[in-house]
Amino acid sequence: MARSDSSFPSDTGLPVGQDLLDNSYVLGHHGFIYTSVHLASGSTVRHPAVVLLSMDGRPFRIPMPDGRVLEAPAAMVPPRVERGLDAVGVPLLSLNIMPAHGAYHVFRAMQHGGVRELDRHLFNDLNDSFAALVEGRASIVEAELVFSRVVTEVQRVLPPAPAPDPRALALIRMLDAHPELSLDALARKLGYSHQVMSRMFSSAVGMSLRDYQNWLKQRRVYDVLYTRRSLTQVAYIAGFADSPQFTRTFQRWYGVTPSTARDPKNVRVFIHGGSNQRAAPT
Repeated sequence: MARSDSSFPSDTGLPVGQDLLDNSYVLGHHGFIYTSVHLASGSTVRHPAVVLLSMDGRPFRIPMPDGRVLEAPAAMVPPRVERGLDAVGVPLLSLNIMPAHGAYHVFRAMQHGGVRELDRHLFNDLNDSFAALVEGRASIVEAELVFSRVVTEVQRVLPPAPAPDPRALALIRMLDAHPELSLDALARKLGYSHQVMSRMFSSAVGMSLRDYQNWLKQRRVYDVLYTRRSLTQVAYIAGFADSPQFTRTFQRWYGVTPSTARDPKNVRVFIHGGSNQRAAPT
């Protein structure tokens, strides 16, 4: 996401005039939390579902393709739903629920409803934790607890969703273990026709098999972006043809180039196995 110069507003209780770093709390393949006072992007479409929360209750803006703009202090964006974001100057938490998360199907079921405003007061008991995350004082364990509590609370207020087809879950497990397999190879291994498997998967997961394989490529980016590997190495490991293709795709996902995203002058990264890593944020 694009950054814009901004000092933290004086009414948040944080040091006046401090230009805070963004923070990325990487929670494994099921999700991550990103915090910033600089977030703004054009239209993007994400594989994860996203819960957006203003730390101090001030609203941010979500422009949508039909021209409507949602202005709210809390919102949920289902996966694969197009939207923009203008939260410059707002201390924002972005919780990303990835396809591997056990509750992903609940958020996926909301796709047709589009972006949904949430009641920010539902999360008031987490305000101190939100402040710690935005300031970069929280540990990865604390971030994981906040992530779990927010997802649970959002699930509570969303309509119930049918459980995913267990056959599709078996397919997801196989794709996770063998992302290089072609669609035809997967169909043969599971004993389904290509058409049946595609319909089943799309219905359960809310995206095509090909889109899910693109998501696995994105997930491999997360595995190696926060290391000292060059962007060219990251591109090849993740399965891109070259670094320019990777850069274009990453910018389409997040509205910012990977070189900007991993600049330690911009972002602190917290990841299991360490305190905070400054090598390659997102």
